[in-house]
Amino acid sequence: MAYREVRMMDIDQVIRRWLAGEKIRAIARLTGSDRNTVRRIVRLAEEVGIRAGAPWPDEGKLQAVRQRMGRPGAVVVTREAEELLQPRTEQIRAWLDKDHLLLTKVHELLGREGLVVSYSSLYRFARKCCAFGSASSISVRRAESLPGEMGEADFGRLGPLQELGSRQPRMVQGFILTLGYSRLNCVIPVFKQDLPTVIDCFERVWEFFGGCPHRIVIDGMKACIDQADPYTPRFNRTFLEYANYRGFLPDPARPAHPKDKPVVENSVPYVRQRFFKGETFIDLDDVARRALVWCREVAGRRVHGTTRRVPLEVFEAEEKPALIPLQAERFDTPTWGLCKVHPDHHVRFGQALYSLPTRWIGCQVDVRGDRSMVRIYAHGELIKTHERKPPGGRSTDYTDYPDGRAPYALRWPNYYCKRARDLGSAVGDFTDKLLSGEFPWSRLRQAQKLLGLAERYGAARLDAACRRALDFELLDVYRLQRILEQGLESQTEPQPIVGQQSVLELKFLRPADHFVSAQGGQHADPA
Repeated sequence: MAYREVRMMDIDQVIRRWLAGEKIRAIARLTGSDRNTVRRIVRLAEEVGIRAGAPWPDEGKLQAVRQRMGRPGAVVVTREAEELLQPRTEQIRAWLDKDHLLLTKVHELLGREGLVVSYSSLYRFARKCCAFGSASSISVRRAESLPGEMGEADFGRLGPLQELGSRQPRMVQGFILTLGYSRLNCVIPVFKQDLPTVIDCFERVWEFFGGCPHRIVIDGMKACIDQADPYTPRFNRTFLEYANYRGFLPDPARPAHPKDKPVVENSVPYVRQRFFKGETFIDLDDVARRALVWCREVAGRRVHGTTRRVPLEVFEAEEKPALIPLQAERFDTPTWGLCKVHPDHHVRFGQALYSLPTRWIGCQVDVRGDRSMVRIYAHGELIKTHERKPPGGRSTDYTDYPDGRAPYALRWPNYYCKRARDLGSAVGDFTDKLLSGEFPWSRLRQAQKLLGLAERYGAARLDAACRRALDFELLDVYRLQRILEQGLESQTEPQPIVGQQSVLELKFLRPADHFVSAQGGQHADPA
């Protein structure tokens, strides 16, 4: 049989009827108490000096009867078990509080030591003398928040949804944010819980409210919190940047502590039962559209069970003016990445390339990209900014290259022609002819080698070698290098080449009339 608590008013009614002369059976029938309970109350009344037929006793005697019956909810320990367990009180308390042992384990350990009592007797003793099980039943009611001070956000499972044209249903998660003062809530249905979706849900909620509260208590959302800790949680840097942009302070609830956000926790089953279940939706957009209407017209116009006020009326009158006003533009959700600077002076971010100066080659840098810009940070300092490029694109600042490398990367023949002209007129003429043609950039490496010969052999020797090579119409940098290696640039008499008119007398040269015949015509040479 289940235990029935004997209330103080039941004790008073039994004594009152007993003093009026009613019998035990009649008292039990009229008060609904057990006959044994009535007999026990009468016996205790007689023990404290109350007699049948006497006038109503004073409060002291009634209080004595109540104490002997035991206050409501108190447990009674048999005297024999209590006497056995009393010397082991400190040991039992240490096992329960310091070692965090289960009471069943404590019962087993006591049995090993020869102290045999029933588990129910040990349980009653632990409740009475060791404060066992009392911590979980003690709670406090927190102070109510001020208008616009706080809101609580959480995800709750609403149910499966099969969109029109889809093959199988998908689970709908409801992003629910409830204001702490007015209790007005907003529901945004989604299929996933990644960071861009969470930030988009916050943005849609602020548009619904027309502002945001100063502090947001959030559940341990993995998209927002990189490391969940009861005391020092570490937020995702993108979400922290979003919170700074909107001006609210994020306050994470402790893991597995739903009482840290009781307002929104109570809203989750209410939204699931009153809005989603039993309804038919076309797709997720239909759910989202009807959810906002429901939040305003149904949930917002009910009398709240705790505040006993209409949430929408309280929100419009008191809380909405206290919210942080929204900025004109939506938050541009950035993406962060840790990238390495490659030897080609570029980092790869979002399948695109972005350049950095030479001194950062080999370093790890933080890259932040939004819709329009890419910002690169080293040790928290901004070192480079680029325009955002699509996948496969490239943004190169050619001033990031070392001196002399940028012209080659840009395919600038004029740069090398100008530098060669500074070394000498012959070097300039040689370079101009070298880089002439339809694809001058295909010979840029030869131009680089030509300028390198000036550093090795000197500008004067290179100018003389180029003049000699031009005399022979020689446009080969390797053969020019051979001239410098052999010291041939100082020779003044050039050797004749095919195609030039000979300056020597030809020994076997025949005169023109030799080929004229006697008849006035020409004839072939018999030789």
